[in-house]
Amino acid sequence: MIKKTLIAALEKFNRALLKTPQAAPRSASSLALNYASVNTLDPSVLARAFAAADQGWISEQAALFELIEEQDAHIFGELAKRRRAVTGLGWRLAPHREASASELARTEELAEMLAAIPHFEDAQYDLTDAIGKGFAALEIVWKPGATWLPQALEWNPQRLFQIENYGRRAGALRYLNNSIAEDLRPFGWIIHEHRAKSGYIESAALFRVLAWTYAYKAYNTRDMQRFLEVYGLPLRLGKYPAGIGDKERDTLLRAVRNIGHDGAGVVPSTMAIEFIQAQKTGTVDDFLSAIGYWEKKQSIAILGGTLTSQADGKTSTNALGEIHNQVRREIMLHDVRQIEPTLNEQLIRPIALINGLFPEDRLPTFAYLTEETVDQGKMVAVLQQAAGIGMEIDLDWAHKVLQIPRAEAGSKTLASATRTEIVDKEVEDEASLTHELPSPPVGKGSGEGVASSRPLRTNTVRPYADLIPDSCHLTSDPAAYAAQMAALCAPFEERVLQQIAAIVAESSDFDEAMEKIEALKRDEKNYQAWAQTLAEGLAAAHLAGRSGIR
Repeated sequence: MIKKTLIAALEKFNRALLKTPQAAPRSASSLALNYASVNTLDPSVLARAFAAADQGWISEQAALFELIEEQDAHIFGELAKRRRAVTGLGWRLAPHREASASELARTEELAEMLAAIPHFEDAQYDLTDAIGKGFAALEIVWKPGATWLPQALEWNPQRLFQIENYGRRAGALRYLNNSIAEDLRPFGWIIHEHRAKSGYIESAALFRVLAWTYAYKAYNTRDMQRFLEVYGLPLRLGKYPAGIGDKERDTLLRAVRNIGHDGAGVVPSTMAIEFIQAQKTGTVDDFLSAIGYWEKKQSIAILGGTLTSQADGKTSTNALGEIHNQVRREIMLHDVRQIEPTLNEQLIRPIALINGLFPEDRLPTFAYLTEETVDQGKMVAVLQQAAGIGMEIDLDWAHKVLQIPRAEAGSKTLASATRTEIVDKEVEDEASLTHELPSPPVGKGSGEGVASSRPLRTNTVRPYADLIPDSCHLTSDPAAYAAQMAALCAPFEERVLQQIAAIVAESSDFDEAMEKIEALKRDEKNYQAWAQTLAEGLAAAHLAGRSGIR
């Protein structure tokens, strides 16, 4: 079956093509970045780039996205937080739900193959580049042999691709090899499309939102730099006589401009330079406030909030932090749920099929470990209390919720005391395990002799000793012995009553409660200790009675 699946899969593509990469070397790329393009970025430039992208020509838009990320430290920092939230997670390869023993072994083998891919963690980080730019393209560089494995997952700039805009393949990505569009080779690429908002691949990028904030913030930044350049400097005014030529006037103008930097200058005696002290009006705070406004908008767009970057110490409460952390987790889960299908379809599937490890319908599944860390101490206390009132808790579920894996067969395990043993230990700490029933005094008219009873040993706790009347230590009255036995048996009765009370609370009617009480399984160790206490108490009472008769 696997062989047939492998043959069918290999018929879909030319295996020989995978031996050489499709992407051209970096030096051969004809689409270099124009670093001056963002210096004069304004809404009209963005609108032109976006309009071209909507027609499939995404190179200009992708180049702008690269440069904005590189030149805006705030966007880079906030986006890096979001990307690292994904790559900081662990991962696992889950077998098919009905996997055989052989498939389980091959799943472990495939997981080892994945872990052996050079810089696999870096490749996952490269995939998250799609969060901001709409898609990320990684070429699989295969290493042929008895086992075909990726020897590299190489990131390629988005500006080296084009979107097919017509025909049956409309919307498909094509690689620009020396400006010539080529279809992507099957099993040769990992193309992760990430949708930050609804839309086609060219318009679903997060940078389509961020680019506008960058353009408006750039105006404020340039204005602030110009303000700081001349703030506090005197106005330099050059005067020249009427009728002077253009050459002489230009010479004076250069002298006026340069004197602020050089501190010296030479002009003819017929000309003059005056310094007019500037009025120090306005502050840089206005510009910083405007820049901060746009940076808050960027943080909201990327992380859903501003607490991690705009904390002012006034509104940053612990409760607000919990809300922001929950929002960040929701965003992280949104990103993870988009990346997992990409890796399963475009990395796990090719490796498994090319190497004949699995049929196509029984492939294992790549998944990130997104479970939150639990407070194990609190959870253990909850489980103990729940079990104490009779709740039936699945042991496998308890291991899972505590994030403690079950021990494998033959492994050494930590020994833990049973619940009854724990109670016994508390008894030893708080009260003596030996309680002696008092030897009754000789009854009136008996004359002499005292009949002593055997010490009565039972497990109890000090609170119940307070229930014993003082009179039982002073008399042989049977009522006093009965009161002492009731106090000693109280802990055992309370355990049973707690179980019954829990059943009554959970039942919807009387009949259901009675059925559950009748089916209640008793704690053998508790009942044995209870029976022993009763037997010893009865024996002591019997001996005391015989002494009274004598």
